[in-house]
Order: sequence, then structure tokens, then C-alpha cells
Amino acid sequence: MYAVLGKIEFEVASGITGMEQRGSADWAEHPLIQGKPLLEWIGEGLEELTFSMQLHPWLGDPEARLRTLREAKSKHEPLAFVLGSGEYVGAFVIADISNTPRRTSADGRLYSSAVQVSLREYTGPFTPKIAKPGLIDPAVQGTAAAKIATPGLISKLAPVLTATQQVVGYARQAGTMIQSAKNIYDAVKNFNPATLLAQAPQLAALTERALGPISGLTESAGFINEGQDLVQLGQGLYGDVSGARSSLSPLDLGNVVDRFENSSNYITQAYDKLDGASTRLSGLAAQVITRRA
Repeated sequence: MYAVLGKIEFEVASGITGMEQRGSADWAEHPLIQGKPLLEWIGEGLEELTFSMQLHPWLGDPEARLRTLREAKSKHEPLAFVLGSGEYVGAFVIADISNTPRRTSADGRLYSSAVQVSLREYTGPFTPKIAKPGLIDPAVQGTAAAKIATPGLISKLAPVLTATQQVVGYARQAGTMIQSAKNIYDAVKNFNPATLLAQAPQLAALTERALGPISGLTESAGFINEGQDLVQLGQGLYGDVSGARSSLSPLDLGNVVDRFENSSNYITQAYDKLDGASTRLSGLAAQVITRRA
């Protein structure tokens, strides 16, 4: 399995021909009276993923598989995106589906098609839904793909991630957000109060988002043998990031410098805790990669 989006499986053997990942950063341009304008970094843009695939009857009913993708898009719900390695990439929504029919019947039934699915990162509140193991989608039953034991492009139920896979995925996601927050604090720590106030909403949102994967890390670690140290890690991270978030409210020009420094100290503590656990987490990641956990 290459990846899972919610309950939709993507298999190289089932028509996936490529995946493109795009990331961006938002910059504000400030014109000067003389000389070239200055750029100021505002924040990170949303991640975007694009899948290219070929639908063919040999791999399952093209119309049924395309219909499943369209139904998922029409629900307007964020879906967990997980790589086959067990890495939890994050929550994404289906933003666009393009379909180019290659062959149809005389009455318009689809025989083969080239499809692109575009995903956009979802940054709102989100709790991943973990599905139970299921059967191959009826759309591929009886096809050549099913006979050689390759599940099709779409499965009704995605496989359950192990507790170790969940811990690794949540830790990576939380680490990315904590690192991003630390970078912002380090970049603006010597700026004037007005600039600090302008950065506060982004930092508040970033720390709020980090609490979700930290909670997931703590909960998942409870199911790992001898995982008490990881449970304590998650609890410590939650306390630090919560402290960083609460330090950012309320803010005004008179208190913003002190509150920013306090919030920055909390984030540094969280960063140091994760850095101290890097060897432990790397060991878990190695188990996931080698399929031992």
C-alpha cells in the first residue's frame, strides 16, 4: 500500500502513476521610496498533494472507483493522510478531481480514464478516525487485480495503524509544529512590540494545532509495551505547549515583550524534550520501516 486517505487506499499496483507534493511560504512585499522592495515572511502556506492514476477495468470498476472519490469530495470532510510506512502526514481535504476519459462504450460507460486528485492541508480541529481492517472493495472483486492479491485503488476499510506507527506519526507532526514555532520566536525575539503583536495570532494558532498530535502521542504511547516514558514525554509536551499558548493571551503593547519571552521559554522546553527523546523515537521509526512494529 502506498498511502491511505481516510478509507481510500492508494496502491502503485492499482494504477498510481505519481504523486506531487507542494509547499509554499507567504511573504509580504514592502515597497521602498528608493531601491528594491523588502520581503517579510508572514507564515507557511498550506501543503498540497496531487495524485495521478490510471483507472482500468483490470484494476477494478473505473466508474465505481471514481464515484467513491467524488463522494469523499462532496462530504467536505478532512481525512487523515497516512503513508504506507505508517507516517501520519496530516489532515487533508479533496480540493479537486479531474478526469480524462481514455475509452468509453457507445452508451458512455467508462472503460479507462486518467484521473488526478488534488489534496489541500486542513488546519482546523481534527481527530483522525481509525478504521478497522476490512475487505477489498467490491469494485475490484472478481478482477485480475483481486486474483493476484493486490487490493484495488479503493478499499472500504483501511488497515489499522499499530500503536507504534501512531506514536511515530504524531511525534513527527508535533515536532514539525514545535520547530516552526521555535523558528518564529527566534526570528522575532528582538523585534519591536508592534511586530510581536502582529505575529501573535499565527503563534497562537500553531500552538493550538500542536496540542492535537501531542494528545494522540500520549494516548497511543499507552498501548506500547514499556511506553511509560513516551506517555510522560507527551504529558510534558502538552504542559509546555499549553503554557506557550496561554502566555499569548491577553496581549497589548505593554505586556507583549514579557509574554512573548515566557511563551518562547515554554516552546524551547518542549523542543528540548523532543530533542532528548530523538534516539527513542528514531528506534520506533526504524521498527516501523522494517515492519517490526
